[in-house]
Parts: sequence; structure tokens; C-alpha cells
Amino acid sequence: MRYEGNGEPRWVVHCHCRWCQRASGSAFLTYVGFAIDDLVWSKGKLSIYESSPEVERGFCPRCGSTLTFARPSRDEISVFAGTLDDPDSITPTAHAFFDHHFSWLDINDEAPRHARHPPGNEDRDQK
Repeated sequence: MRYEGNGEPRWVVHCHCRWCQRASGSAFLTYVGFAIDDLVWSKGKLSIYESSPEVERGFCPRCGSTLTFARPSRDEISVFAGTLDDPDSITPTAHAFFDHHFSWLDINDEAPRHARHPPGNEDRDQK
């Protein structure tokens, strides 16, 4: 699978919600968000399943790796930072659902920490 984001991402956020912890098997997921039309698949066809009425999750049909989280009704799709060719090319700007972060996780960055979503995203439901 290969993709390319056109333009700057709308957001780059660490999410500590329980769904992201469970889905990733890790302490958090880092999302890189785009408008749906700004994410172009150049190799492979993304397999999609609808996990709830508003949410589509995309994965590689060959290996099963989870690649995207999308809300088509909001014209947004996020790729997971771990799937980027160069994850150092992005800088997360916030922590979402920080109240759910693992107590043993030592976070030393300066990104703002939010109980839910960062400002401008307050209307989003938890995944």
C-alpha cells in the first residue's frame, strides 16, 4: 500500500482514548488528518469496514495493517503516523483524551493536553 498526502495535514494529534489504546495495542495512536480528497492511494486498494454509522476504518487487505480512520460525512481521513515513510516530518500539536493516558507513560513534550479533543474539534465523539 502506498499513499500520498496533498498539502499540509489538517491536524497531527496523539490520541490516548481507550479505543486507540485497544486498537493499536499501545499507549496511544498518532493521527495525521487530511480532507478525504487530499489523501491519494498510489499503490494498492484500501479495504474498508464500517465500525459504526459515522466511522470507516481502512486496512491493507494483504497484511491486515490498520492504516486509516475516516469520517466521510465530515470529509476527513486520518492516517496513522507509524505508516508514514518519514514520521519525523510531522510534529504532533496536541494530546487528545489525555485523562486516559497510561500513568507509567512519561510524556515530556510541550504539546497541549486535552481531556477530550483539542479546540476546534470539540464536537467529535470519542472513537
